[in-house]
Amino acid sequence: MMNKLKGLSFVFLAVVIFSMSVLTGCGEEKSGNTINEPEITVDYLRTDYAQQLTTDGAEIMLGTVELNKNEDSYNVTITEKEVVPSSSYDEGYYIADTNVTKGATLGSDARMTCQVDGKEQVIKAGDFIKNHENNPEQLYTVYLMGDSAELILATEPKDVITE
Repeated sequence: MMNKLKGLSFVFLAVVIFSMSVLTGCGEEKSGNTINEPEITVDYLRTDYAQQLTTDGAEIMLGTVELNKNEDSYNVTITEKEVVPSSSYDEGYYIADTNVTKGATLGSDARMTCQVDGKEQVIKAGDFIKNHENNPEQLYTVYLMGDSAELILATEPKDVITE
């Protein structure tokens, strides 16, 4: 009788310990149901995040963008541009319109950067619309997953000159 009681106690204790270890995770820091993501900085978006989107199959477009708010989302219109080297221009290049326009929705977790007072900063969609009015010809590199814009990065023409 005593051995049976010890055996049941051991099984009960083992089940409790196993349940606690399974239900509490593996010691990873979590926020809600997800692992904490890194700090969202311009450098992170340009490197690790952009690479992850590219690896996942994102289409990349360079161009000017227009962002419009709908009832509960944003629509993005990208007018594709090309930076063409040319010694005929003081800057050493000109920006050509490729006559390609693409519409997309702004992804629910989309990230974007914009030039604010000469410095690139991570901003929210509402702030992007306000800031965009000051420089509608700013070029952006847009990462699209299907019909969803997931990353919009302010881009300097001299950084994308193609030969």
